[in-house]
Amino acid sequence: MGMDLWIRVRALKDGTESWDEVAQERDLRLVINGRTIASVKLSPGYEREFALGYCLGEGFVKSREAIRSIEVAENEIRVHADESVLHAYERYISSECLTGWRTRIKEEGIRVASEARFTAGEIFENMRRMQRESEVWRRTGGVHSAALVCGDTFLLVEDVSRHVAIDKIIGLAAERGVNFERSYILTSGRMPGDMVVKAARMGVPLIASRTAPIFSGILAAERTGLTLIGFVRGKRMNIYTHPERVVR
Repeated sequence: MGMDLWIRVRALKDGTESWDEVAQERDLRLVINGRTIASVKLSPGYEREFALGYCLGEGFVKSREAIRSIEVAENEIRVHADESVLHAYERYISSECLTGWRTRIKEEGIRVASEARFTAGEIFENMRRMQRESEVWRRTGGVHSAALVCGDTFLLVEDVSRHVAIDKIIGLAAERGVNFERSYILTSGRMPGDMVVKAARMGVPLIASRTAPIFSGILAAERTGLTLIGFVRGKRMNIYTHPERVVR
């Protein structure tokens, strides 16, 4: 049974009882080749794209073609991938939770090679577009937005989890065959190191957020060659790493 992205509930507003719209979430287990990899809370919708984006962003598979099938059941997503996923999984669980992304940068030699350039004007414009088109956020204020821009292509997802929003936008772009090396990601949330590594692993050269950076995100961006931008508001932005990709 499907779920709506928001639900109406009763609330007292300034002492008056009225209706309020609240974001919904669901629990899902991600199972790859019969092994439970993660249990997540996420917004309904784009479950297949989440599974694909998670597998790619975490390095479980190297390409879309390595995944043979994705099945969404009531409480779990079942992914069947080729045998290369086993080695990636063993490496993944052997790293420490908080510092594993640093180890994986070194082991895999993750480095963004894209020479793409983007204008500050288009980043500002598309950040405003992301806000305008984030319907669930406008109704509830309870979700994060993530968009991926590649030329005239503009993809948008919303989710209660900022991590899942990035997974979903990666998966959606992969399904559409978007060229990650000519793209950039916009987000409403903070970008820690593990989320930056997901984008860098896909070859995405730039991430811009409306909010403040996290130091682990800056470190990961510097080490992988990714351009990290924060506080994209109005006509201002702070560029923390590799500013050569942003032209005025």
